[in-house]
Amino acid sequence: MNDTREERTAHFDAFVRTLEQLAEIAGRLTDAENAKAQAASAGEHGKMDSFLREEQALLLKLRGLEQLRERQAAALGFQNLTFRQLLKKTEPEETAVLTPLFTRLEQQLKDLTDARETAGRIVTSRLREFEFLLGSDHLDSPPGTDVPSHFRDRYV
Repeated sequence: MNDTREERTAHFDAFVRTLEQLAEIAGRLTDAENAKAQAASAGEHGKMDSFLREEQALLLKLRGLEQLRERQAAALGFQNLTFRQLLKKTEPEETAVLTPLFTRLEQQLKDLTDARETAGRIVTSRLREFEFLLGSDHLDSPPGTDVPSHFRDRYV
């Protein structure tokens, strides 16, 4: 890496901005997942399409930012390093900037994972209810029994 100090600083600043944007997108995805779970739980299925479209757009942004982050990390000599490994290679002033950012990212990714799992469970539960209601001639059979369902045949 033969960059001048100014070039490294510019690369590092761009890397930090990208990490901040990744954290923002992760937060927005978490909000979208929570809203999706709430709508599914409340039976407001008409809202799901807008949540799914928003989520899809955010995921595309996230992928693009992740690719940018990888290129920027490579330019700084951080290619294929975990956050902890990266912190060991940075100067003290860079470490001071990155540590709280990595902590924030780590928490937001945990929150996103939790929200996705919750939304997934709720949506799956609602789907089972629909399958039962649409595919069952036996209204007294509980969901999850061996009552045949034609919901997936028609709609999935």
